[in-house]
Amino acid sequence: MAKQNLSDVEWQDRFSHQKSILFGEDDFGSKGTKLQAIKFPPKGGIKPHFHKQRTEVFYVLRGKGIISLNGEDNTCQPDDFLICKPGTKHAFTNNGDEDFVIVVFRTNDPGNSDMLWVDGKEE
Repeated sequence: MAKQNLSDVEWQDRFSHQKSILFGEDDFGSKGTKLQAIKFPPKGGIKPHFHKQRTEVFYVLRGKGIISLNGEDNTCQPDDFLICKPGTKHAFTNNGDEDFVIVVFRTNDPGNSDMLWVDGKEE
């Protein structure tokens, strides 16, 4: 059994957010499966992008923000879940005053080559 506590994880800086891999393929015993946390500071976010193969489930842990799916803004708060299937354009925005923290469960994840930016440019 493996155990993690969000208070103890190491955060990696990415664009305008931070992420931490909580459990990876080896933990799950399943290729392309990962559980990670993403922390968006106030005014932080991720621009619209999509994945060709990856399915993601988002669980809002702390704070409030907007998760856009195919252009539809979903105002989210703790305990909200959303599923994002391959080909769904999605983006994240922290429009609050505190960190917006989500947990992301990924399946069928071939790696970074599966992340395609809507405007064709990385952040």
